[in-house]
Amino acid sequence: MTEYLAKELNNLAHPFTSSHYILNSCSLQELTQEDAIMLGKNLVQIQPWNTLNYSANRLSNYLCQHDPLLYRFGIIVSKQLVGAVCIRYPWLRGAYLELLAIYTTRQGLGIGKEVMLWLEEEVQQTSRNIWALVSSFNSKAQRFYKCIGFTEIGTLEDFVISGYDELLLRKIIN
Repeated sequence: MTEYLAKELNNLAHPFTSSHYILNSCSLQELTQEDAIMLGKNLVQIQPWNTLNYSANRLSNYLCQHDPLLYRFGIIVSKQLVGAVCIRYPWLRGAYLELLAIYTTRQGLGIGKEVMLWLEEEVQQTSRNIWALVSSFNSKAQRFYKCIGFTEIGTLEDFVISGYDELLLRKIIN
């Protein structure tokens, strides 16, 4: 890390200072290697990872590799891991939601919306934006992000694999 970046990071108010957060419908806890392996195996079966040909190992490695600017939390409901949220911070005057994944059996219950409200509250003192990418074929995710205030600002053609685009989304926060 450059000396300048280290100094800038120290000057920022820091979100994500806890390894455990309690929300209304779920809790968030720092991912363990065991969690990462389980998530990798489960996420490759759902969108967008199955269409984008991700492997369980690739996802598991992403979820547990060392990266001091990536905050990774398991989403827990009734003591069971039901998904994950990964946030890169800082990123373009805000936070970049790298991954929000909830197992299909728990989708549509408001968990994702609650996690996103937590994220917005967590970064609102230090950020103007929350960024996300969504696959162009993932209409369910696109509807979700639109309903919680994200707008599409660009297209990254053939970004992950050839033939599929990613849509860059932004939510401006106060």
